[in-house]
Amino acid sequence: MFDNGNYSGEYYWAARNCKANAGSNSGWVVGGGANGSGLSCGSNYPDNAESWMAYGPFSLVNATAAELDFKLWANTEMGFDVVCRMASINGTNYYGNCYSGISAGWIDRVLDLSNVYTLGDLRGQPQVWVAILFESNNVSNFPEGAYVDNIVLRRCMSASCTGVNSYTQENGNSQFIEKPSEATIHR
Repeated sequence: MFDNGNYSGEYYWAARNCKANAGSNSGWVVGGGANGSGLSCGSNYPDNAESWMAYGPFSLVNATAAELDFKLWANTEMGFDVVCRMASINGTNYYGNCYSGISAGWIDRVLDLSNVYTLGDLRGQPQVWVAILFESNNVSNFPEGAYVDNIVLRRCMSASCTGVNSYTQENGNSQFIEKPSEATIHR
């Protein structure tokens, strides 16, 4: 977990007890770092944040299916401040989908590693990285921003990955935009 922006202080993902889907903690998008660790639950996220939670490399050689699953709670500026699920084959350039808006509760997100924006099918790749990224601009910021919980990364040797997260329909009150995107780690 790290802050890739450093424009408005140091903020990155951290386990906090502000809002949890299961257990007593979840990952708060700006709950860690020199500035983020001092934020109280309910605080607005800062302008120009770029908070990364990345993992890898791991191998998808001989994988028949692979995915990154997690629960997401979001309250971001629609169309501008985003939470992204992404993958990379070099650890620097990431591709995937970003969301912005209001989730109206906890929702399921899945990154199918056999069908990643720009990269395509990553099954068979010897080195793969995954990331959950948050970016904000300098116009508006809302309380909390986003949380993730129940993160599961699966590499399967059968036809599909089944059963760890139970998938729920999005709340009818969700106001969400999804778009393909790319991002680069600069550290």
